Amino acid sequence: LRKKHKRLEAELSGHEPAIQAVQDTGEKLLAESNLMTDDIRQRLAQLAQSWDDLRSSASNRGQKLDESLAYQQFAANVEEEEAWITEKQHLLAGDDFGDSLAAVQGLLKKHDALETDFQVHRDRCGEVNKEGEKLVEEGNHNTDNIRLKCETVSTNFRALQTSADP
Repeated sequence: LRKKHKRLEAELSGHEPAIQAVQDTGEKLLAESNLMTDDIRQRLAQLAQSWDDLRSSASNRGQKLDESLAYQQFAANVEEEEAWITEKQHLLAGDDFGDSLAAVQGLLKKHDALETDFQVHRDRCGEVNKEGEKLVEEGNHNTDNIRLKCETVSTNFRALQTSADP
């Protein structure tokens, strides 16, 4: 969609000289003749208004597309953290405490790795929340979804932390 929009913007830029030529011709007609001057003025004003509306609409659409891209990147980051949290919640919810010394040692290694991962993902969840706050502050049109995703990832991470604490 962004590529299509860039082509649209290029097409609008390509039409700018033609629009300007029509306006110049209309102004020239007004200066040289007294025939239908009200109609010419009205049509020139209508052309200028329509052109401004079109450019404004294109600009707004470009901004919405940029906001949507930022939201999609944010949502992908949230989804990645949610997947990690869910995976670790299943790990912590298991009833396997090892039935031999080797099994217990293996589970302890996994738990140590979880604690290390936990610190990394705590930071990532913080970054995701900051990214979400920034998008909200910038006025992203997906503000409600962003807030919900931030709240959900924070809540789920806290629940994981509670599950992991002895």
